[in-house]
Amino acid sequence: MFPSIRVAIVDDNPTVRMSLRSMIKLEPRLTLVAEAENGSEAIAMVEEHRPDVVLMDIIMPVLDGIDATRIITSKFPSIRVIVYTIHSAESFAAKAFKSGACHFLTKGCSAEEIIDAITNGFPGVTDG
Repeated sequence: MFPSIRVAIVDDNPTVRMSLRSMIKLEPRLTLVAEAENGSEAIAMVEEHRPDVVLMDIIMPVLDGIDATRIITSKFPSIRVIVYTIHSAESFAAKAFKSGACHFLTKGCSAEEIIDAITNGFPGVTDG
């Protein structure tokens, strides 16, 4: 079986981080490697832990998720960033993709949709 996918969470809301952490820990194909509360912390976290995938919120203090995504994807092109936000406007999705995000999910989506977005693109990863 494919080694587990290393995931990092970036969100300023501790409740959202806790929910994502719980979901990731229940999925055997995923391993949580780090968490950050803002885009600046996210860049340092990625440099240290080199996750395969980053779940990134957009609106955060210090450095927003769009700018953090742009920096992460330019420095580490093999790291996939999935924007996960409450903001569903097309303008946010367009900015996310322009910054290098590979997926755009809203916080109303299901755990299955999140898992599918994370595992998409990793050959050999099979369902549960």
